[in-house]
Amino acid sequence: MRKSVIEPAAQIKEELFKISMLVDKFQAQHIEITDLWLTFIKNLEELLKKYGYRETAEISGYRAAILNNMSSTNKKKRTSSKLKRQAALATVQPIQQLLSDKLNELEQKIETVRSMIKQIMIPAKDAGMINYDLNNDFTAYLESLLAQFKSHEQLAPGINSAIASIGKYDVLKIIAEEIEF
Repeated sequence: MRKSVIEPAAQIKEELFKISMLVDKFQAQHIEITDLWLTFIKNLEELLKKYGYRETAEISGYRAAILNNMSSTNKKKRTSSKLKRQAALATVQPIQQLLSDKLNELEQKIETVRSMIKQIMIPAKDAGMINYDLNNDFTAYLESLLAQFKSHEQLAPGINSAIASIGKYDVLKIIAEEIEF
């Protein structure tokens, strides 16, 4: 079974919105911003690792660069703190770009499948396949509808392609969002 695409896209978008708040802390020269940024990066690594994305290694590399700079700075507290902050700040834009690129990739897949589903829904509605009874479980109805699409001679290639692209449960979510009774 394919992993979700919709879920990580939403989580990555959420992480992207956090960057602005962290940049504000860099600007205000918040005393613990380097530690906050390292925690943010570590959390990103865990998120990307959870979904098996290769970008995990790139994020780890940025964290390593900051840690390397932290260990090689001289012992003067003020200079050391400033250099650590500069090393951390230098990774903000590349990490933001990496997350934006990954989000765009995922959203493109989602929108491609959404477009396919919209195209499938037109003939399905014309064929009378879309007829939900309010007394039935909606999830069971969606599963049944998906099975009908998969067994329909004309709709099967499109729905199978959608499932292969983003997975069955994401396809069901999109059908639920796009269905019109």
